Amino acid sequence: MAWDDRIVDAVYTSPSGKESTFKYEELSRQTQLKTGVFTFPDRDGARVQHQGAGARMHPMVCIFEGPDCMDLADDFEEMLIERGIAEFQHPIYGILKVVPTGDINRKDNLISELNQSIVSVTLTETISEETAPALDIVTADNIEFLMDSFSDSAAADFSSEITAETIQEQLLIQSVLSDQTIILNENLEELAAADPGKVVQFGTNMKELRNNISSLFEKAELVVQKTLSTGRQILNLIQTPSRIIVAVTEKVKGYSNLINQITNQFRNDPFGLNNIRNAFNSNRIILSGAIASLASGVAISVAQAAAKSSLSTDATGAGVTSREEAITAAVQIEDLLSSIKAFEDLKINTDVFVDYNAASYIKLQQLVYSSIKLIIDSAFNLPMKRTIILDRDRQVVELCCELYGSESFLDRLIQENNLNLDEIELLPMGKEVSYYVQSA
Repeated sequence: MAWDDRIVDAVYTSPSGKESTFKYEELSRQTQLKTGVFTFPDRDGARVQHQGAGARMHPMVCIFEGPDCMDLADDFEEMLIERGIAEFQHPIYGILKVVPTGDINRKDNLISELNQSIVSVTLTETISEETAPALDIVTADNIEFLMDSFSDSAAADFSSEITAETIQEQLLIQSVLSDQTIILNENLEELAAADPGKVVQFGTNMKELRNNISSLFEKAELVVQKTLSTGRQILNLIQTPSRIIVAVTEKVKGYSNLINQITNQFRNDPFGLNNIRNAFNSNRIILSGAIASLASGVAISVAQAAAKSSLSTDATGAGVTSREEAITAAVQIEDLLSSIKAFEDLKINTDVFVDYNAASYIKLQQLVYSSIKLIIDSAFNLPMKRTIILDRDRQVVELCCELYGSESFLDRLIQENNLNLDEIELLPMGKEVSYYVQSA
């Protein structure tokens, strides 16, 4: 069949069923490729991964002519604004399921082009609703599964990368790991102390980890088993405080301090390639374990708070998690992940060695961003925190009834604002008071 026999009219059918036929200028098509390019500091060239085709787009210059060209173009613009999947009879490629993307550009050439209106738009092909993959819904169970998967992979990577060929190298990595356990204890013990059961578990895990480090190289045939066990103990120790019932802001603070102290204290590398790699991998398991534990812990806490979906009058426990606190935590978690990645990239580029263990990093990314998604999705079911400044002296009970509609929240209001005895008797003018409001 000759090319001109294949040409058909360009017809756009909106989601509501309205049709528009138009003339067009030259036809083109653009297809995105899903590829990733990875370069390495010690070798030329790049590793390219190809994962198929992405969006396929058709930029169209749609021409309407005649005395009613402006009305036809107006109608077409309204059709493009309709929500949903449209149908487009392409002059060459047949019937396509499309959605308009980008901007709609309109030009009216009423004199120079003899009653001509032009609408430029990109029509992007879409997967039909019947065949589209279901969008992932992240749950707390998903997060726990991703955390377990990451932990297994990270411990295995740690075990495979720790190498010590001399007594000096053995002593150095043991010294580094011992110093890091001190930092872990300083930053996470106070957080774990909020739960009596968890603080006991944290102390037991810390003692076992220190014993394991001190005997890491006692028997050559057990080194792999010992390093794997050490990796798992480090991750379990880091994860323990993340599951306690405590304010989200306190979790972020504790793990942020840990991450910052590790990146600052171990910025300088030891001498020798093996020692550099050992130090890098001991830093990595703590940093990745910290961000993984923080992200998963906050996500589960926020999801549990959102599941209640209403304010509680109970003044015990960790207090209410607000929508603002949840969103702020999600942003801070992403920033911490970026800082860890920048720290590791700097180490790899400076020390000029290839990091082959990408499996645990990919699982870490999946865990953190799934956690962020769960936090953001859950945040919309959380109450919003409000702060007011009193314009006159107020009685606490009166103010509580005004803000919450009931004096049942009196203990909550007192605890949330850390009111002292004088303030409980009379709140002074100019006092800042925070409260929560359930909002859609």
